[in-house]
This record gives sequence, structure tokens and C-alpha cells, in this order.
Amino acid sequence: MGRLAGKVAVITGGASGIGAACSRLFAQEGAKVVIADIQEPTDPALAGAIKANEASFAFIKTDVMKEEDVAAAIALAESRWGRLDATVACAGVSGQGSDVSLSQDEWDTIMAINARGVFFVHKHAIPAMLKSGGGSITNISSAYGMIGAAGFAAYCASKGAVRLLTKSTAIEHAREGIRCNSIHPGVIETPMLHAIYDGTDDPEATRQLFEAQQPSGRTGRPDDIAWGCVYLASDEAAFVNGAELSIDGGIVAG
Repeated sequence: MGRLAGKVAVITGGASGIGAACSRLFAQEGAKVVIADIQEPTDPALAGAIKANEASFAFIKTDVMKEEDVAAAIALAESRWGRLDATVACAGVSGQGSDVSLSQDEWDTIMAINARGVFFVHKHAIPAMLKSGGGSITNISSAYGMIGAAGFAAYCASKGAVRLLTKSTAIEHAREGIRCNSIHPGVIETPMLHAIYDGTDDPEATRQLFEAQQPSGRTGRPDDIAWGCVYLASDEAAFVNGAELSIDGGIVAG
């Protein structure tokens, strides 16, 4: 415990799924956390953590497609706790559809949430971190940001964009004390994943199909990803910059 003591973090998409696990574990490790999400916290474990330690959390309704919303989340961290040390860009959508079936609006929305929203985090977090002497930016990409997948054209494109935006920022701001890394989850048990299952004609068959992709034979848990985020935000990762951390049960290795 205490790996993030004294740090202040903003977590977009921090109310559910992987983001909720990040919010909970960051506070558990001593950080103050701004939960920036379009919905209020729905994860029961996170709700319990907030109730037990309200002083460590702040919530702000945030649509990451809107620059002013992301800027307000960063500003809240500074006004509430006087600094910003870490961000986790976790807000995202799955966005199923092939390169011939997606409409322009569907493509634009997926790219706006998954990629443009991360850009907004960088744009507004970096000036705030520079005031604090540096910081850590962690972006949630995907295993599908490293390898292709049929039926997820815009999703793969958006997560690939996050992967390379991460590297660009890592290089550009390394000498200013800012680190930027990406995490690439595999199949993780989240509301987003369940929505994919439920959106098919045979949810159980879809579940089995996704699980079959995992060399480990099981899907991951949100905490599996969140602990990686804790590490990257901590001083333990002081020399880790521009890295791709695959937490995917072995998908990319195959």
C-alpha cells in the first residue's frame, strides 16, 4: 500500500469496468482521484470505496468527445488538490462493424471517443503536469491496437491511433519529466464486453468465441489491468516511457 501516496490522478471512464478498478486501486494506494465519466460510478466495489473514503475521490460528468469537459476534469484535480501527477485514459467504446458496413457517423463516433478523447487528455494534462514537475500518462489501448480483428475496423483503427499517439507524446515530453505508456488489454470482463455478447444472436456462443482467443483459457478481470496502471503511475516505473504493456492473457504473443 502507499505506492501512489501524495499523487493526484484523473481517470477518464473511471466509473465502471477497467476505469472503476483503476479509480479504486489508485485511491487504495494513496492517490487522490478525479473520476471523469459520462455516468456516475456504477461499480459496486468502487461505490463502496468512495463511501469508505470520500476525501480521496471527486466525480465530474465528462464526455471525452468534448474538449471543454476533459479540460474541466483536469482543472478539478488542480483546484481540489493543487496538482496533477497521473492520468489514465480509459473511456472507450467497442464499436463493432467491418470496413464496408460501418457508417460514417459510426466511424466518427468511435474515433472521437477512443482516439480524440485521449488526445484531449494529453493536451490538457501535460501543462498541468509540468507545473508539478512531471507526471505519468497511461492510455488504455487494446490487444486489437496491435493486431487486427475482423468486425472491429474502427475499433482497431482507434486503438492503433492511441498506441502511436502514446509513443509520440513519450518522445516529445521525455525531457520534461513526463512519461507516456499504453496498456493493451485482452478480453476483459467488463460491461462493454457483456454488451458485445448481448448484442449478438447467441450471447453464449459469442462468449465462448472470445474466451477461445485467450491462450490462458479465461477472460481477464478489470483489476488485472488496473494493477498495470498503478505500476505505470508509480515511481517504480520512473524509467518506463513509450512502452506497450500487453495484459492480454497471451493474445498478442500468439
